[in-house]
Amino acid sequence: MYKKEGLPEKDDLVICTIKEATPSSVFVILDEYENVEGMIHVSEIARKQVRAMKVYLKPGTKLVCKVMEVDPTKRFLTLSLRRVGEGQRRSKLQEWEREKAANELLEVFGKQTKKSASDLKDIRNSILQKFKTLHEAWLQTAQNGKGVLIEAGLKPEIAEQLASLVQKRITLPKISVRGIFIIQSILPNGLTKIKESFSELIKTAEKQKLDLKITYISAPKYQFVVSSPNKKAIDDFLKRAITIFQSNLGKDSKIEVQTQ
Repeated sequence: MYKKEGLPEKDDLVICTIKEATPSSVFVILDEYENVEGMIHVSEIARKQVRAMKVYLKPGTKLVCKVMEVDPTKRFLTLSLRRVGEGQRRSKLQEWEREKAANELLEVFGKQTKKSASDLKDIRNSILQKFKTLHEAWLQTAQNGKGVLIEAGLKPEIAEQLASLVQKRITLPKISVRGIFIIQSILPNGLTKIKESFSELIKTAEKQKLDLKITYISAPKYQFVVSSPNKKAIDDFLKRAITIFQSNLGKDSKIEVQTQ
């Protein structure tokens, strides 16, 4: 996996692998950084783990630690294990696993396009100038396409090839918006027009690849659930819904969208 060239900052959370455990200290290698090691003094380890050091702190065990001090000359850190909460630990491990997967996708791209390690490093560095992580960049690319990567400084041809791979490999989590349409028509054929409007609305959702479910509650209320990986697409769809109802029912009709 790609490793960062710099150093973490004080109070950062880092992933470590135990190199050696002694009665007074645990020495670790930082997984995310190139040639950086650290030490956890026994006072910064929970008592339970200290008492059963051979169980909890064996060489090869991965830990999430908090950076207490940084020695940039020696590339050596003083770390704390006990100052990391369980929620922080889980969140950091999840972030690390996601970034591993994101780097693996870039490696796949390199093999498919016969890019050198130097080329991949340049691509990665360009992307990380704009995004905090590759994982974040891939999510934005999966949602919005090659333009995201072009804005990050990649050449259009490379951006197009990489975006194509990302969009094939990344499944975006869907966002669901629930709400109620309140529709009242003064037209003599108002019910027919309302049905026609909903039919047009369903076709619009299908064209935009949105999941739409509409349930009749009681006049004039209709419950809806619209889902998509793209929140903006949902917002635009709901604006379009008002336009459709106004066009079919007239502006004198009551048309309201309430989101929950």
